[in-house]
Amino acid sequence: MKRKSIFTGLAASLLLTLASCGDKGRDGFAIVIDQESYNQAQAEVEAYAQCVEQLHGLKTFTVIDRWGVPDSIRAELIRLHTQKESPIVGAVFVGDIPVAMIRDGQHMTSAFKMNQAQPRKESSIPSDRFYDDFGLQFQYLDRDSDAAYFYYSITPESDQRLHPDIYSGRIHPTDAGGTSRYDKLRAYLKKAVTEKQRQRSLEKMFFFSGHGYISESKVARMDEKAAWFEHFPQLREGNRNRISYMDHSDHNPVKEQLMGEVMRTDLDLAVLHHHGYWDTEYFNGAKPIVTVQQAKDFIRKALRQHIVSAKERGRDWQKAQKDYQARFDVPSSWLTDVFDPQLAEKDSLEDAAEDLHLEDFAVYGYQPNAPVVVIDACFCGSFHREDCIANEYIFQPGTTVAVVANTVNVLQDKWSDRLIGLIAKGGCVGDIARFSTYLESHVIGDPTFRFTPTGEHADVDHLILENNPSAWKKLLKSQDVDLRSLAIEQLCHLGKMSSAELRQIYETSSQGLVRLMALTKIADYADDNAIAVIQQASQDAYEMVQRTSIRLIHDSGDDRLIPALIAICIENNTSDRVNFDGRMTLGVFPKDKLMDEFARQFDAPEVQTIHKDTIRALIARTIERYSDSKAKEIEALDTSTNVKEIKFAIRSQRNDLVHAYVPFFLDYVEKKTTDPELQVMILEALGWHPRSYMAPLIAEHANAISQDEKYPEEVRKEALKTVNRIHAK
Repeated sequence: MKRKSIFTGLAASLLLTLASCGDKGRDGFAIVIDQESYNQAQAEVEAYAQCVEQLHGLKTFTVIDRWGVPDSIRAELIRLHTQKESPIVGAVFVGDIPVAMIRDGQHMTSAFKMNQAQPRKESSIPSDRFYDDFGLQFQYLDRDSDAAYFYYSITPESDQRLHPDIYSGRIHPTDAGGTSRYDKLRAYLKKAVTEKQRQRSLEKMFFFSGHGYISESKVARMDEKAAWFEHFPQLREGNRNRISYMDHSDHNPVKEQLMGEVMRTDLDLAVLHHHGYWDTEYFNGAKPIVTVQQAKDFIRKALRQHIVSAKERGRDWQKAQKDYQARFDVPSSWLTDVFDPQLAEKDSLEDAAEDLHLEDFAVYGYQPNAPVVVIDACFCGSFHREDCIANEYIFQPGTTVAVVANTVNVLQDKWSDRLIGLIAKGGCVGDIARFSTYLESHVIGDPTFRFTPTGEHADVDHLILENNPSAWKKLLKSQDVDLRSLAIEQLCHLGKMSSAELRQIYETSSQGLVRLMALTKIADYADDNAIAVIQQASQDAYEMVQRTSIRLIHDSGDDRLIPALIAICIENNTSDRVNFDGRMTLGVFPKDKLMDEFARQFDAPEVQTIHKDTIRALIARTIERYSDSKAKEIEALDTSTNVKEIKFAIRSQRNDLVHAYVPFFLDYVEKKTTDPELQVMILEALGWHPRSYMAPLIAEHANAISQDEKYPEEVRKEALKTVNRIHAK
């Protein structure tokens, strides 16, 4: 394909942008690739670009990165996105493109809360939001000498909530496993072209639930299947089984059965819910114990491992063995073979069989074939490492071309399938990560991949590019849950939808996913309509809506939500995860108000249960235990001289703000301490809570602090960032 060069300003010496001949479409797409990868795979890159143009109607721009400077790449993407002709709607980063390591942005993650005083490689967030969200502003900090890691701080003036302007993906082959990165790249691009050309529709999907995830709630998984039918109504057609499900408890170990399912050649989408790490997918826990012999074997194995671990750490293992024997009343004969090498090997093999490890792809010949895989787990998408689970999925010879995964740890309760149905409605895989709302969510592989629409659809990415309110209002009338939810998302972002309109949508929609979108968006308004919807949602028919409402009660702290919370706590048959989140939420409310409401509700004659007095005492103890925990930590700040304890109490407020103590914390900043570090920590923690009923007070004081010269510059900057977080929508 004949191409021409486009050089622009300062970036000209660092980047070379090659545009396709002719205008293949009204919108564009950028392929950002390092020079050596382009040299090694030019033919495959051009074939991929041509396929994107022919099948998706996008004009491609190949941006060759010559020096590995993130800022130059970002500037070129902004230029390409804002150009008059063929503005880009997405990008893919191919080969050794530098990694932006984000700091001071943990409030834009779902669960990552590491102290940034820890080593920066571990306490920063690898995120391509640096490249695709142009509303973010960064201050360059430093780079590593041993890797292409560039560290950036999100500035106080930056947007404080994510709204990526384009979608993106990563294709980052390495030499891990003994195969050249360039061989992997060429093979992958050929596979991506082949899979695009199949133009398959989404006909079958599979979802899995691993050990310990979302409290192993059966209700959550039952309702999830109903949600998949909302995302993909075509899966209801006919008498065929189009949605398959597997639970970790179905087999132990479940690994081989799960691998077999994902290797099915007729499978289009696989969604895997489990715990994870960059090199492991955690599937099973310990095998269920049914017989006395199994119980004995379990105890012996557990104690063996503890004793061996004690020896490896340099402890007195013989003393540890005696302590365990005494504590658990175990006969010495059970522990005579603690260091038997054959038993050690057997234990190791049993443990390895519980989970899927990087080496298992080669050991088992695991070649995933679902073209799109979503891994709802921590760290499995750590593309910045030499290898990770998501990389192995796409670089195997199977037909998987895109994996949605996370670079750091994630919240189990996040909305993992948010707008996922767009991939069969005219959107692409890149849109899944784009609308995840988190720094850590990424597409590993081809972000342009999409399924051929079989029903109502739209040119999703062009609509987002134009962002015309009238077009979104028209789409708001759609019967498709994802297209309608996307319209709600965009109208709220544009400030073109009121809380009254959202309330009406919630109260009139029969679609659980539409109600979920309306609920999550109305929570930003923190007004009477929001309170009313959250109250209703606490009893919603869709478990994910109900569970989300409990988390929003936690985030709000408004006393008017206490009755809804207590109602959840005293129900006989609350789902496991809703019950868990309910207990956690007790800690942000005053104990006396919780107990008063509990007495009012539980003593009502319509509340019926066996052994009511016993149950009353049990629930009361639970309320007292959880509601007291954080309050005691906070009150101790007035008298504590232990800096470590003080910092812990402050930092814990990021996750669990005891809302009634906001005036206490503001007073602490303004009157009780002159330590800039503590002032910054408190302001940062308070800034995590834009939905708190105390948010206006937080913003008012933070704004005053940001303009008061008596405070050090770092305190004023953090106060400004807090103001911008509170007002972010």
